[in-house]
Amino acid sequence: MKNGINVAAVSELVHEIRKVPGENEILYGVGLEWLGGLAMEIRTLPLRFGSKRLGRDFSFRAGHHTDPGPTAPPTPADYFMTGLGACIANILVQGASYKGITIDRLKVEAAARRARTRLTDLSALVNLTADGSWWQYKQMMMNVARFSPNYITVTLPNAIELDYRHLPSGFRSGGLFAPAEESGGTVGDAEGSDPLDLGVDVAWRNATQFDVSLRDRRWRQERWSLPARFPVDQPVPAAGLNEAPNPQEYILAAVVADLAQQLVLVCRGEGRPLRQLNATMRCRLDMKGCFNLFDKSAVQLQDNRIELSAVSDNSETDMRRFLRMAQDSSPCWQAFVNATPAALERAD
Repeated sequence: MKNGINVAAVSELVHEIRKVPGENEILYGVGLEWLGGLAMEIRTLPLRFGSKRLGRDFSFRAGHHTDPGPTAPPTPADYFMTGLGACIANILVQGASYKGITIDRLKVEAAARRARTRLTDLSALVNLTADGSWWQYKQMMMNVARFSPNYITVTLPNAIELDYRHLPSGFRSGGLFAPAEESGGTVGDAEGSDPLDLGVDVAWRNATQFDVSLRDRRWRQERWSLPARFPVDQPVPAAGLNEAPNPQEYILAAVVADLAQQLVLVCRGEGRPLRQLNATMRCRLDMKGCFNLFDKSAVQLQDNRIELSAVSDNSETDMRRFLRMAQDSSPCWQAFVNATPAALERAD
């Protein structure tokens, strides 16, 4: 054991991935339910790791940055940065463990600026205290840029396939689909012209367990804090304890929740509000690339797919137009599919 990581077990996993076809693939997924206003309920879906199917029974909420409440849940952008920062931290812990380096403290500060429809100035600052050498630290940071699936997903072009199913309001029989409550957030101030600075701190606890806290928000001359705290962990086959969503699930949640919020805002702004909205997002990860076992295996998240269904009084033609508008105005969608620069540095 090193830093809580069972290095021998991970070596056995690498051997199995190398020798057994299909054991290299992980399939992740999250589901979304619109709760009304701009609140989204996210749940993790069962995960397939090679031939193993694992239950992932975690749920959490995503809010919007216009929510003035002191206990507002994290926003999709917060979860996006969590997915980025926690994936970087996870690669660093694994790299240190394989090199025999003992970590005393590790924190990744992920930050971004939400400016209209984009996430800009994305950065990850690594604060690491350990017993390694300067050269070992440099190698570890280089490996993040080579083997962190979420970092590579964000910084290289990617694609999302979007499947949409529209159900007209007349389909609602027996009150099966009750109209979602309209509350919170307005189109006028939802995406203001002044950028919002936000970020998360991902603090290592042990092995693949991390604790995430939100950094202070800054907008114009105002500064405020939110108390939200939440964990990150890996499933057991990936050296975790299966205690919380992992970095990939958080970044999927960020993208699908942000798209859903933007669709709600677009429809409301057009005077054609939705009545119900549900979605899932799934992806595939090739562990051969992450473990550097096959240089032609992509490390980034692949086969990204969102399935979205909505109930409304709108025509299907209008809804598809609104969906395109939502994609254009979703910062997390745009950051995922475009090559978004993300500075990666280690604090001295």
